[in-house]
Amino acid sequence: MDSNLLKVFVSVVKNNSFSQAAIELDCAQSNVTSRIKQLEKNLGYPLFYRLSKGVKLTYEGEKLYPNAVEIIHKIEKTLLEMNDSNKKEIIKISSTQANAPIRLVPFISNLKKDFPNMKVELYTNTSLSIIDAIINYEIDIAFVCGKPEHKDLLILKEYEEELYIVESLDGNSQNSVFTYINSCIYYKYFAAFLRSNGNNSFETVIIENYETILACVELGMGKSILPLNLIKKYGYENKLKMTKVDSTNTNFSTCLICKKDNIPEISDYLINIKI
Repeated sequence: MDSNLLKVFVSVVKNNSFSQAAIELDCAQSNVTSRIKQLEKNLGYPLFYRLSKGVKLTYEGEKLYPNAVEIIHKIEKTLLEMNDSNKKEIIKISSTQANAPIRLVPFISNLKKDFPNMKVELYTNTSLSIIDAIINYEIDIAFVCGKPEHKDLLILKEYEEELYIVESLDGNSQNSVFTYINSCIYYKYFAAFLRSNGNNSFETVIIENYETILACVELGMGKSILPLNLIKKYGYENKLKMTKVDSTNTNFSTCLICKKDNIPEISDYLINIKI
């Protein structure tokens, strides 16, 4: 099977569009269409339902996609090895926004000091999006919130988190919850906690800056839930009323992860790095 046909297939899936895939691949849309038709002919199955807005994978397309991603990755890795370029001159790292200022920055600082010739590419996103990117070989390693249980993932290192509910010092906070994004596992826990205690009327306020969130909480505009090291990072540990979250039955650790079949060559270094 021609791996170039698989590359076109994967691009269409990722972009949910033939035209967007053509832009990504820098070719005419007619070329994308003809290559998908060729792949469908080779396999003997239709791979997409053509919709008015984008495309949808058929059952056969859904079965092919993860295998296509893995085949492309293995071919690219093999080519690198044959060219003697597999010394990890490039490493793609991702992190949640909560971990970026407290773990990602010192992590990169150490990495650049000890491997000065290595190119580092950075991405930030939510834990769920990061996990998808790891599985699809789009990034190599990542800091995520919570302990992922996906069978294809490897936890290189786990960091315990001290989580606190924060509010103004006088305790007179508005009935609002500040969060960076409402898919954050910390926010989901806090929202469930409030509802279980009869508070179903709180307002969720999304602000994409943790320092601003802490400032709003200090002013009594609402509450939030954050890791202690992030609170300390911005100097708010003595400016807020802080209630520690019991982590006995929760999954609040931060994990440095990779895919089991894509372990970085410097994995031992990554496990032992001090941050």
